[in-house]
Amino acid sequence: MLRTLARLAAEAPRPAFNIHANPYKAQKIWPPDFAKLSQKHQFRLERRYRRRAKLKWARPRWTKMVKLAQLGSVISLAVVLGYGILFMDWGREETPFKGV
Repeated sequence: MLRTLARLAAEAPRPAFNIHANPYKAQKIWPPDFAKLSQKHQFRLERRYRRRAKLKWARPRWTKMVKLAQLGSVISLAVVLGYGILFMDWGREETPFKGV
């Protein structure tokens, strides 16, 4: 642990990132000029963008929790209605489900 801290403290600070001095240049210009692309290529790029955006903004944990909350609320409503109809004492002798 101490050796790691000493090594990290001894390292020289890295210079700030400079986009113009980047050794890893992009191979393609983005965004492309859609006026110069064919309809088929435009559709491919749009479809790829839509798919990536959908994956980026997907929230599987949130979706799962919302579904569980909805299921819990439906089940609790069914339990309350079932109890109210079948077992609750309404103060009357005859109930619609007395035979049940």
